Amino acid sequence: MAHSIMDFIEENYEMLLIFAVKLNGNWADGEDVLQTVAAKICAKQDELKDLAYCKSYLMTCIRNATFSLKRAKARQHTADVAFEQLKEVLPDSRSDQDFEVVEWIGSLERHLICYDEGLRKAFIAYYVDQVPLEEVAASLGLTKRQTTKKFESMRMYLKRHYKHLFMQLSVLLSM
Repeated sequence: MAHSIMDFIEENYEMLLIFAVKLNGNWADGEDVLQTVAAKICAKQDELKDLAYCKSYLMTCIRNATFSLKRAKARQHTADVAFEQLKEVLPDSRSDQDFEVVEWIGSLERHLICYDEGLRKAFIAYYVDQVPLEEVAASLGLTKRQTTKKFESMRMYLKRHYKHLFMQLSVLLSM
C-alpha cells in the first residue's frame, strides 16, 4: 500500500498513464498531462500527505489537466487559423503587427457577439480587410444603403458600450 501520493504515482504509473492516454486520445498528450500532474503533485506533496483517496484525486487531476490542454489547443488552433487568414490578406506586414490585428479582430468578434456571425464577418471584412462595400453588401444579400445602416448601428453600439474599440475603429476609418 502506498505511503504518500508520490509513492502511489510510482506504484501505479502505468495505470495512470493508460488513463491519461485514453482521455487525451494519443500517447504524447497523455504523457504530457501525467507529467504535468506529477510535477504539480510533487510541489504540493506536503499538503497532500494525508490524502485518503489517492487514485480518485489523481484521476480527477488528470481529467482536469486534459481539459486544460484541450482548451489551450483549441485556443491555439483558433489563433493559428485567424493568423493564417490574416497572412493571406497582409502578406508584407510584420508578424507582431499581424498578431495585434488578429487580437483586434478577435476582440471585435467578441464585443459584437450580439450581431449574427455573417454581419460580424462582413463588418470586419469591410473595416479591417477593406473589402469594397458592394461586395460586402452582396455577400449579405442587402443593398449598399441597408449595409451602411447596419454598420452604422454596429459602430454606435461599439461607441456606447466599448469606447476603446470605437476609437480604434475610428482610426481605421481615417486611414
